[in-house]
Amino acid sequence: MTDVAGKLILDADVEIANDATGVIYSARTNGSGMYLVPILPPGHYHVQVSKPGFKTIIKADLVLNVQSAVALNFVLPVGATSESVTVDAGSSAINTTDASVSTVVDRKFVENMPLNGRSFQDLISLAPGVVNQTPQYAQNQIVGGGGDFSVNGQRAQSNYYTVDGVTANISSGNGGGTGAASTGGALGATTALGTTQTLVSVDALQEFRIQSSTYAAEFGRSPGGQFSMATRSGSDQLHGSAYEYLRNNYFDANNWFNDHYGLPTPALRQSDFGGTFGGPVVLPKLYSGLDRTFFFVSYEGLRLTQPIAATIQYVPDIFMRQQAIPAMQPILNAFPVPNGIDYGTSSSPSLAQFIKSFSLPSTINSTSVRVDHTVNPKLAIFFRVGDTPSSTDSRPYFARSTTAINAQTYTFGANSMFSARWNNEFRLGYARSNSSEMSESDSFGGATPTNLSAAMGAGSYAQVVPVIDINIAGIGAPFYAIYNSRNLGRQWNLVDSVSLLNGNHHFRFGVDFRNIKSLVAPPQIEPYAIFLTPSSVLTGHPSIPYVFSFLQSTPLFHQLALYAQDEWQIQTRLHLSYGLRWEVNPPPTEQHGDDAFTLRGDINQPSTLTVAPRGTSLWNTSWYNFAPRVGIAWTAHDKPGAETVVRAGGGVFFDSANEIASVGFNGLGFRASALRSGAQLPYTPAQLNVPIGTTAPYTSGVVTAYPEHLQLPYTLEWNVSLQQALGARQSLTVSYVAAAGRRLMGLQQRSISALNPNFGLIQYFATGVTSNYQGLQVQFQRSVAKGLQVLTSYTWSHTIDLGSQSATLALQRGNADFDVRHNLQSGLSWELPIVSGPKPLATLANNWGVDLRLVARTAYPITLGGTTQTNPATGAQYNSGLNIIPNVPIYLYSPQYAGGKIINPAAFSLPTTGVEGNAPRNFARGFGATQVNLSVRRDFPLHNEVALHFRAETFNLLNHPIFGYVDPTYSDATFGQATQTLNASLGTMASQYQQGGPRSMQFALRLTF
Repeated sequence: MTDVAGKLILDADVEIANDATGVIYSARTNGSGMYLVPILPPGHYHVQVSKPGFKTIIKADLVLNVQSAVALNFVLPVGATSESVTVDAGSSAINTTDASVSTVVDRKFVENMPLNGRSFQDLISLAPGVVNQTPQYAQNQIVGGGGDFSVNGQRAQSNYYTVDGVTANISSGNGGGTGAASTGGALGATTALGTTQTLVSVDALQEFRIQSSTYAAEFGRSPGGQFSMATRSGSDQLHGSAYEYLRNNYFDANNWFNDHYGLPTPALRQSDFGGTFGGPVVLPKLYSGLDRTFFFVSYEGLRLTQPIAATIQYVPDIFMRQQAIPAMQPILNAFPVPNGIDYGTSSSPSLAQFIKSFSLPSTINSTSVRVDHTVNPKLAIFFRVGDTPSSTDSRPYFARSTTAINAQTYTFGANSMFSARWNNEFRLGYARSNSSEMSESDSFGGATPTNLSAAMGAGSYAQVVPVIDINIAGIGAPFYAIYNSRNLGRQWNLVDSVSLLNGNHHFRFGVDFRNIKSLVAPPQIEPYAIFLTPSSVLTGHPSIPYVFSFLQSTPLFHQLALYAQDEWQIQTRLHLSYGLRWEVNPPPTEQHGDDAFTLRGDINQPSTLTVAPRGTSLWNTSWYNFAPRVGIAWTAHDKPGAETVVRAGGGVFFDSANEIASVGFNGLGFRASALRSGAQLPYTPAQLNVPIGTTAPYTSGVVTAYPEHLQLPYTLEWNVSLQQALGARQSLTVSYVAAAGRRLMGLQQRSISALNPNFGLIQYFATGVTSNYQGLQVQFQRSVAKGLQVLTSYTWSHTIDLGSQSATLALQRGNADFDVRHNLQSGLSWELPIVSGPKPLATLANNWGVDLRLVARTAYPITLGGTTQTNPATGAQYNSGLNIIPNVPIYLYSPQYAGGKIINPAAFSLPTTGVEGNAPRNFARGFGATQVNLSVRRDFPLHNEVALHFRAETFNLLNHPIFGYVDPTYSDATFGQATQTLNASLGTMASQYQQGGPRSMQFALRLTF
């Protein structure tokens, strides 16, 4: 705060008023002319500055975003305090205080954008550096592989979600591949459909921020994206809404594969309904909460019948069913009846094609209640509770499976101002997420329902996963069912930070403690029957008869972080931010003392390996995880509306090892297996009884091992950016962003029975994997001005690593699985200009709006699979890859192929045993994606603030087929071919709501008051 001569003004009064609630926050300038009003809720404000002897300055229309800091400098002219001057607030989109790379999406944008499934994953993709998880993880039903996004080359399990300041990484599992990551708290919470209502419903969301690089020391626990969401609170007036979003396949295009196989569009029915209500808490004659106490309630319900596109699947043919022994016929008849090509004959039964599209139901009920109360000018508190039960049906392998997730969250927050210099922000959160899965055999596709568990001899078990897998001549017919699988995650998160304004320094000190308790209740047994020849099926003698048994566990994780940081305003136009974060992530224990086992010895000398006694820590806790951060921001030009800011920063960002630690609770002491050679179905009780032992030899199961002195993985991040204000409402940012992952986790799977007879298969998690990311990122952002709001980002980047997942067999260095070279994302919302003229014309032409969402990116890499080979010296297993045959085209192009191209099988060959293929890792590419979503809306004012809003939304407006998963397994009949559209291959979200599906329309009515 200065006068017109540049002299500091001390003891000036600063009042910041929330436009929605009327709550006023006060501060006073200190001896350095500095003032601080911390921990304000996101929203719209106006600022008033006064000092006797000077004119009063008013800055209106100030927007404060979630997790942001706004530096407002004032120059007070001499005059009477009663004289006021209103000035422009300048460009609120400009960051002048630190070097973080972040993107804010406000409520107006969220409300207007066409959101498929009313889930805001699509808006996270608007941030530069963010790409969806690769569609290649759809292999073996591992949809998403655990996580939805890779941020600046980080793994998809390395993102951290918060809602109102507490953790929202509370997933208890949704979709294959998410189990270990969910147990360790590595994934954001989703519904059973994979949508974000568990985090917060769109209607209860105030705004969210995506921080992707070089964020402050108060943020951490994961080196990827920091996704911070703030929920809505009530205002000083009663407001509410009621809505209905409808969809029907009558308005939709058919999936490309359905058309290809001559199948009609499967049924789609959606009713997404709900409402909000909020305002001051007023109890007539008892209490008036005007300007003090506010409430906000939100409910969203979804009833969905979801279409599933057809793919080629394989089932036993009629000859096999007729000729099998009686004990096998109920199992074979549980498969759908074939309706495609039959690869067998009466003299040689085999498999046949089954092609069918279908629809299955899903439900969501999401409720959120928030109460805010201003106790006094120096203390404000809030409490929020969320409850989101959801369920969805699927057919991963013919049996109908129901996944149910019920998540509850409780959050308390208190913002305190001890003095003009000292402030405190406290958050306490508790979350509970319960997931279960149950399957049943039904009459789908003409199948005869059967109790597969009983048919395999395991009918007396309450929790069982029976698996039948018929694999003949490169094509497979798997069938499994899940009976009573359950996971339960519970978390406490305490976050507290203290702010101190001292001269031109803003210090911040804090603690972040998280406790995770995850009940993992796998099936008691998994009887496997793998058939490799027709005769083995006919006689009921599996070629590989395996039985697995499991014990449940409750791992306990404790995570602690302390941090200190300073934002130093060296000069009016120069800010330096620096800080240090200290993280402690000890290995987990087990609630009942049944800790996971690990090994001791030299992993490269298998004969030295022994099992450490139970209770031995999986690894020695590292106490030296210090993560320094530094950033500088220089305002090269400070004219309001034309600011130019140059920023640079870097830091260290640690990840936890919770995900790989969770795998230990599926190893020795919790899992055992037995090969029942010569067994015939149904298995006998003796064959199904597989004791879970903890004494040598340890050959009945997989033993999980970790380095004794394991050091946590970390990433070095740095960036340089230039941000230019283009008026008060828009800005252009150009950034160079880089990240170098070090000590990343990688699986070494070793079969060492020939080298150490006490062991069979070992899963060893080493920390030698590295990654490197470099990207040019451009972002144009325009907040609402003249009815137009725009957020556009473009990223040109390259990610290289030695392995893109923790559970990946050793690979050579190459393009990362999520390496997308060019990625353009754009969102535009436009309130059409008011048309003047005759009243009938104006009535018809006014109150229209158009919203556009554009996605355009290049293709993901494909890891071509050869065979799994074993190093005889160490027992290490690895993917052999493939050999490239010279002078043969890698791709074949023809309209007959899905997407117009396939990877040419004739261009490759399998390497000889013990030799790795010469094809570079991830050199082949799948399909790019271009999609346009459009909404057209109109408002109908009814009375005062009551209005009716209509909108029609179209997803994939041009109905451009976009293809996803490409079969990478060389021995498969479909090698190199796209077998799914993109929407069935991405992330953990339901295919109906993903990008890359056929054109689909949605119609909505909303009443607001």
